[in-house]
Amino acid sequence: MNRHVLFLAAALSVVLVLACAGCSELPVDGRDVGSGGEGEAAAPTATPNWVQEATPIRAPEPVVTTPPTIAEPEPELPVYTEIYSNKVYLLYDVIALNYDLKVPAMIIDLKIDPDMVADTNEVFSNYGSKKWITIKKTYPDPRADLIVTIFDRATGDVVEEYDFAQFNQEHEKQTITLRYPGLYQIEMEGNNVDVGITISVPEENVADNDALVPAD
Repeated sequence: MNRHVLFLAAALSVVLVLACAGCSELPVDGRDVGSGGEGEAAAPTATPNWVQEATPIRAPEPVVTTPPTIAEPEPELPVYTEIYSNKVYLLYDVIALNYDLKVPAMIIDLKIDPDMVADTNEVFSNYGSKKWITIKKTYPDPRADLIVTIFDRATGDVVEEYDFAQFNQEHEKQTITLRYPGLYQIEMEGNNVDVGITISVPEENVADNDALVPAD
């Protein structure tokens, strides 16, 4: 009988010890018990430094913004007005014209037709019937010439001079451009030559109805 009692007591003791051991592992009031004391949360475990940050190899290129191109307005070309037009035959004659050029340039267009002379020669032909034939050639008259002189009317100095002597062809076109303002006298002297003269200036010059007039 005593043995049975002792055995039951020992078994109960073992059960109580195991039960107490299991209770000690349970949290108190639903909170973990840390080493810092009652009621404190457990410190988080540090993450191992397995991965290191680096600079991207294929970094996107910066976007360059180009400012819009603003087209500059094209300069306005001057509007020219014809102030003189004439065609004359010069035979030891001089034509003189005055003009006060306030806004350059003045453009003087010349169409020159010198007198022509004919030269007739008889030559023997080696073709066909082999007879004498007449060959007629024409060329500018050696006496034909034209001189255009532009003076500063205030001082009498020669500003520009053009000598169109010794013409090589029947028709010639020439253009003279005066690029500076001034009071000019234009003189044209020629021999055995037809001259067509056209003079134009920017329209600002004729705002006050200024006209090119024959020189005194």
